[in-house]
Amino acid sequence: MIADHFLGQLLDRVPETRAGLKRMYEDADGNGGAPIEALPASDTDLDLYGILLDGLVRPVLQPALAAPERDEDLLRRCFGFVEEVYEVDTEYTRGAVYFQVLESLLDAREYLDNAVPFLRGNLREPVSKMLRNYEVEGYEDGLPPL
Repeated sequence: MIADHFLGQLLDRVPETRAGLKRMYEDADGNGGAPIEALPASDTDLDLYGILLDGLVRPVLQPALAAPERDEDLLRRCFGFVEEVYEVDTEYTRGAVYFQVLESLLDAREYLDNAVPFLRGNLREPVSKMLRNYEVEGYEDGLPPL
């Protein structure tokens, strides 16, 4: 994954994020939230925190985790993208994933409980550590084994 292409890669993998991302960029463009013609195609690497929170987590991931019937394909794609960003292995990308995505799972118990089956690969250890550090009830020992 190339840092400058986080936005495009998210749109490719999780097109359901388009509306949230458009709102995010409309609000940030200085035109008072006027509609924008197109999302930026480059130079979005420094927007990663906003892309994750306002483009993915709030409008797509949290509602999907709270839905009575979970869309497993959508959740797999969301967490697959997050895992790929985390694998970029820079302090900036790992911090963005941790603070914007992983900590958001603690906003509601259902988010965390419903996310557990989709937390794979390199995401499992930081989530386990977070759960132990915060002494989350039922997860005092971290995530259960796969």
